Amino acid sequence: MKKLVLTLFTVAMAAGSTFAQVDKALVEAQKKAILDAVKKTDEAVKKTPTKPKPWLERAVAYLDLASFPDSTVALKDADASFKALEYIAEAVKLDTKDGKKGATAKEAEVLLTGREKAYGALMNMGVIKYQGKNYASSYKYMSKAAEISPNDTTSAMYTGVVAQLCQKDAEAKVAYEHYLKIGGKDMAIMYGLSQIYKVAKEEDKSLAIIDQAMAIYPNNKDLKNEKFNMLISFNRIDQAITQLKATLDKDPKDAMSWLNLGLLFENKVSGVNEEARKIQEKTFKVNDAKRKVAAQKDQVDLFSDELKRTKAKLKATPPAKQGPIKAQITKLESTLVEYNTALNDIKADLSKAESEVGDVAANNAKLAELNAKIADYRKDLPMYYTKALEADENYYDALYQLGAYYYNEGVEIKKKVDNMDMETYKKEGKAVEASVSAKYEQALPYFEKAFKNKKEDDLKEVLKQIYKALKLDAKLAELN
Repeated sequence: MKKLVLTLFTVAMAAGSTFAQVDKALVEAQKKAILDAVKKTDEAVKKTPTKPKPWLERAVAYLDLASFPDSTVALKDADASFKALEYIAEAVKLDTKDGKKGATAKEAEVLLTGREKAYGALMNMGVIKYQGKNYASSYKYMSKAAEISPNDTTSAMYTGVVAQLCQKDAEAKVAYEHYLKIGGKDMAIMYGLSQIYKVAKEEDKSLAIIDQAMAIYPNNKDLKNEKFNMLISFNRIDQAITQLKATLDKDPKDAMSWLNLGLLFENKVSGVNEEARKIQEKTFKVNDAKRKVAAQKDQVDLFSDELKRTKAKLKATPPAKQGPIKAQITKLESTLVEYNTALNDIKADLSKAESEVGDVAANNAKLAELNAKIADYRKDLPMYYTKALEADENYYDALYQLGAYYYNEGVEIKKKVDNMDMETYKKEGKAVEASVSAKYEQALPYFEKAFKNKKEDDLKEVLKQIYKALKLDAKLAELN
């Protein structure tokens, strides 16, 4: 999904979009008129502070100042719009008696409705602050505009955007949620809200917003890709697989979806492999501890026998010559104590390992189940990558993955050769090595075609290893 790109525009300003084309003399006259009105109304309020009309006129003058398109004028009093709101409130208060509003009060309240003067002034200053990259100040004006015009999608949208730009995610979330509630449908805003939920680890809400956007924009591939990426990051692999299969039902020639389907099953294989590894690791600890116990016991038995022989030798030796033998016995007894202590420690490790490994039969059954899962997940991998290549024969990632599938099979077989003792190797080694070579030969054309399309260093190293294993010296020399 592409990142949000925002272009703010000035809303309901005094001179509108044709400001730049207006006669310079007229513009100067407008500036002077606005500044004169501010000064005049300030003085009028000082003279008659209890009359509502001067307060209303003062509010209008300040709103005109805040709404002026030329920022050099508007910024003569950056708080003009907020001051105007105070003056409007004062006009309403002074013209309200016994709960009944007079004509001036009603006229003042009109300034606060919809996209009237107060809204335009706040939005204009919000834009000016945004253009100056002062996002915190821009948020102050935009959010106030949204507050006084709660059904306006524009101010709600921009309030969320500038809030997000100044890292006020909580405020951005409120603004975006309100924007959608009052009918907003901008795709970038929906995406922005989904990202806020994602960062907050509100997975279901994040996905729900993307689904809502997809319902409005059913043909947008960016949204589909974003949902897919979210499902992966949330580790909802089965949901991601379901989504890809639905996509492929509609478009069987979607090469990327075929590739991603294969990668998801590779991911599932890795997860099951990790589960199996943990069980095997526990079994290995038990076997390793048993081996250490046996080895240590052999040492204890060895020193015990030596001690018995030495003690027997002591009895047959005259007292005058027993000194060195007694010293040897003392040393043997001390060593034997150390060896027995070590043996007890190793036995404790064995007991701990055996308690952790649990039921051996159950573990073996679980391993068999996991290996069956791995085989099931792997069986269609070549098909997924082949389908991707049918849609795009030069698709680097699909070529690489298909080559890696066969190459890794060869690596696993080779491990069996490496772990063979000499006798087993004499009987079976050559046949197993032939199987390794066959897998490398299967992988080679895919790797070579991938490398032809993209000269990646990692792939080059893999090709070197295959060429060496298959004794393809000419190709190896050419590659080097």
